[in-house]
Amino acid sequence: MRALVFDPEGGLRVAEVPTPQPGPGEVLIRVEACGICGSDRQLVRGEGAPLGTSYPVVLGHEIAGRVEALGEGVSGLAPGDAVVVHPFVPCGQCAACARGEEHLCPHQGVLGFTRAGGDAEYVAVPAQNAIRRPDGLDPAEAAILVDAYATPYRAMVSAGVAEEEAVLVIGTGGLGLAAVQIAKALGVPQVAVLSRREDAGALALVSGADEFVTLADDPRQAARRLRRMAKGGVGLAIDTSGFADGIDFALDVLRPGGKMVTVSMPTADTPLPLAKLARKGISVMGSFGSRRADVEELLRMAAEGRVQPDVVAGRRVSLDEAPDALRNPFFGRDVIVFSAP
Repeated sequence: MRALVFDPEGGLRVAEVPTPQPGPGEVLIRVEACGICGSDRQLVRGEGAPLGTSYPVVLGHEIAGRVEALGEGVSGLAPGDAVVVHPFVPCGQCAACARGEEHLCPHQGVLGFTRAGGDAEYVAVPAQNAIRRPDGLDPAEAAILVDAYATPYRAMVSAGVAEEEAVLVIGTGGLGLAAVQIAKALGVPQVAVLSRREDAGALALVSGADEFVTLADDPRQAARRLRRMAKGGVGLAIDTSGFADGIDFALDVLRPGGKMVTVSMPTADTPLPLAKLARKGISVMGSFGSRRADVEELLRMAAEGRVQPDVVAGRRVSLDEAPDALRNPFFGRDVIVFSAP
């Protein structure tokens, strides 16, 4: 079969690799679509990889497809079933898994890093990671729900987003665009977006008053305006980008007792003003990955029209076009689409 393969010596390439066979407890998935994530790009740029990544590796962890074959002992699925794949494979035995925090399992495998991923015609995955997708949900749109949506969903739920009146989303990549939709779907009445451009940062209130403020003009004025619109300050900021000036702005507009949660993984350290955190009683937390239940909920939300992954899905590219798309990102989440056999 053909797959998108990467290793530091051979680089990024489309290559012929053996078609996997499902082992006990696994299913073989015929891939219909697989999203291109920022972590894929970081790996190719040499900016770090999950512990246990082995090369050469077939990339891709945002997978939608159909069950092709069942391994020994698998029940509840059948060939032809339309599914998405939760990309994290927890050990099921550590303290984190016992606490129900399997997304924080220190021994977990990750599709597309520690085991072959879905930038290929076929992929073998644990049956427990295959989740039925609703009828009529486009594979390319379903694929990005498992990470581009599930990661900010887990972060916002963990931080208590449903209790907030105003939320600030930092970044307008795939994660940020998804976070805006999720916040609205969870009932947040005001959502502001902080976007970095080549010339300056830009602040836009996308729910409520129709306002647009360029930070280069006067960051303090922009912060005051947002605090005023949020009736005293934003309750929660979610960082999807990791740029320092965006985080500084978020700390200025958070209300006393507000929270900031980050899902970003920048290569450089970002300083935090501890005195400001203490004076305002701000909580800062990190969030990684997602749970299977998060993906199941997002599939329901998409089927009900509460989130719109078609807005976040960017270019649909072929496997042969994938290396260029991976090296040269565009707006939204690019998705590799495989033609039907």
